[in-house]
Amino acid sequence: MRIKDAVYVYKLVGGNKLSWHGRYHAHDPGDYEVHFFIEGCGAFLLNRSTYTITGNQLFLTKPREFHSIFPNAVRRPISYYAVLFEPDPESEGDLLALISGPRSHRGVPVERRDRFLIEEVHRLAGDKAGGNGRAAEYLLLSLLHRWFGAEEETLSTPRRNNKNEYVERALGVMEQSIREKFKVGELAGRLGLSEEHFIRIFHKKLGISPFQYFTRLKIEAASSFLVDTTLKVQDVAAHFGFENPFHFSRTFKQCTGLSPLEYRRTFIRAASVPAPRS
Repeated sequence: MRIKDAVYVYKLVGGNKLSWHGRYHAHDPGDYEVHFFIEGCGAFLLNRSTYTITGNQLFLTKPREFHSIFPNAVRRPISYYAVLFEPDPESEGDLLALISGPRSHRGVPVERRDRFLIEEVHRLAGDKAGGNGRAAEYLLLSLLHRWFGAEEETLSTPRRNNKNEYVERALGVMEQSIREKFKVGELAGRLGLSEEHFIRIFHKKLGISPFQYFTRLKIEAASSFLVDTTLKVQDVAAHFGFENPFHFSRTFKQCTGLSPLEYRRTFIRAASVPAPRS
């Protein structure tokens, strides 16, 4: 296991902290993230579902799952730890079986004392110069097995198969074609699969359809444009191949819980940054 980042967010209400920590995003292949909420009241947006945030509760997000703290739903200041980590598929197959299987890890209740253990993970992970990076990773590994191990009767090492390889190839095509219009049948044909079979194996792997996932990729990229540029909403919609601004705004709100203009007002970081090059 490698801990790639560990942060502690105290009394999150709004402003710059919410702009960064509450942004709508997904992580790279192989990266998982634990969100350990110790206090507060709000909402956690994960793919198409919204979950209530309370204290002593954690969420585990898997690779390529879109998520954010819903900004308009913060009722009491939220404090939490977030740890981004990458398991080693060669030596930690049992852990991968726990955290990447079909069981959902949403809003898992945890013991109050566990906040001190995740605090120790955060402290040790930040002291790599002192040689404590590995200690943080071993502690997190132990916690993950305790939090999720009791939910599975048997452990097995995930194995690569042709179905997963098809999905990975499809994801690569999607990520390189973010501005194009998406047709499931065409992509399935490029993979040598029937449309029905492709949709079935994709949904089994990621829990959403290929079209839904590609739409989320577009919205994630568009959300960055809204925050980091002064492009008009209709220009952002056109840039990412939406039929019209209305369709873009409706889809954007379905994914993020906010309209494009609300999202820009909430997460704006710089008002005069030039548009990124395509």
